[in-house]
Amino acid sequence: MQKLRTDKDELSPKDILEYIETYEKETVPKLDMLWDYYLGKNTKILSKRSIPDNPDNKTPVSYGRKIITTFTGYAYRPRYITYKSENEAYLGELEATFDENNEHIKTSLNGRNTGIFGVSYEMLYIGENRLGQPETKFAVIDPRELILLNDFSIEPVKNFAIRFYMVNPELYKVVVYDDNKLTMYDMIRDRNKYSSKLVLTGTEAHYFGELPIIAYYLGDEIQGIIEPVIPLIDDYDVLVSDSMVEFDRYANSYLKLVKMSIGAEDQRNLKRKRIFEQLPDKDAVSFLTKDIPTAYIEFMTKLIRDQIHIQSHVPDLGSGSFADGISGVAVDRLMFDFENVVSNAEAEFDTGLYDRIRLITNMYGIMGRTAGTFDEIMISHKRNKPNNGLEFSQIALNLKNTGISQYAIVDYMPDDIIPDTDAELEREKEEQDAAMADIEDIPNPDDNPEEVDNGDR
Repeated sequence: MQKLRTDKDELSPKDILEYIETYEKETVPKLDMLWDYYLGKNTKILSKRSIPDNPDNKTPVSYGRKIITTFTGYAYRPRYITYKSENEAYLGELEATFDENNEHIKTSLNGRNTGIFGVSYEMLYIGENRLGQPETKFAVIDPRELILLNDFSIEPVKNFAIRFYMVNPELYKVVVYDDNKLTMYDMIRDRNKYSSKLVLTGTEAHYFGELPIIAYYLGDEIQGIIEPVIPLIDDYDVLVSDSMVEFDRYANSYLKLVKMSIGAEDQRNLKRKRIFEQLPDKDAVSFLTKDIPTAYIEFMTKLIRDQIHIQSHVPDLGSGSFADGISGVAVDRLMFDFENVVSNAEAEFDTGLYDRIRLITNMYGIMGRTAGTFDEIMISHKRNKPNNGLEFSQIALNLKNTGISQYAIVDYMPDDIIPDTDAELEREKEEQDAAMADIEDIPNPDDNPEEVDNGDR
């Protein structure tokens, strides 16, 4: 997938219809396929032709979902991306906006979509907070329903966005965004003639000062985690499905009778009693079967499963390599390839997060709220990976003994142990203050010296 470009200064209704038609024809089918593999509705195995009078098993394995769940949970687990700033008033305003938007959930969804599609879009608009006051809102937009058009400069700049979504098969809503306004249309589709027309329904200013659409990309190639391993997932589906076909054939194998026959009544009794009586020979009854190569199936299953993880760079956290008690160094070594992928993904993801913060900050200026500049915000990522609590406590003790600050030590600890660094330091300060108060309440013997009786009169 590539970024779409245009040299137009304005989009006419004809241009809009052409862009939508091309996008639906060339891009949406691929995105639909990637979404199906995420849902476990693997296209190739489910569309496989059946052979008449033969067992027909089509078992799609939802490996795409497993990969994306691992990728999202490791890199974009809710509340594992945090924001810090020395400008506390500005940070407070930003956190209030984020709370109104359930930022931690939407950020995680954007991360998930980049893993599936290679891109995720987010739309900003003005709504109301819980108190009924104006607030900047943002929503995750399905990439199948939005076309982002960039210019032809060396570093592409967003010019227009076309959002279109279905109300019913004959009616679509279309919204075109530019730097200043949004233009709304009804798209009427004639299913018999396969033609569409746009009916203008209104325009509205948005006040963001630039296109209120945020793009999150996964690499310049805009390719998700699933796409490169789809052929391997297809192979895994075939292996599992064909194994079940062989099992069905084994369960329905032919009965061989030697020197004997059975009539209709005998067949009914056989199905009910499931016994043969008065056999002429011990080999008179058997089944025509072929051996199922279980060792080969197990070998191929492991081979393909391992290749899916190797080629996607996403480790199998359920494998024996991640046994209980494994050291942090060993975990880091096993996660090294995956960490490279995630680090690059997060660097590009931060570009979108900073765009979001910048647009929100622009609106603070218009609303008269406390503001700063987006580069005053530092974005911090934590990893959701297997950890050894005992090992972390030993490292924390060593860091303390070497003179590392308490903040750095607490911030180093996994979120499963200390989810909020600032809150933990505050609790520690409260405990220290309480302990000091208790010490101050202890009477000092020097303040009330007792008379010492040494027996002299």
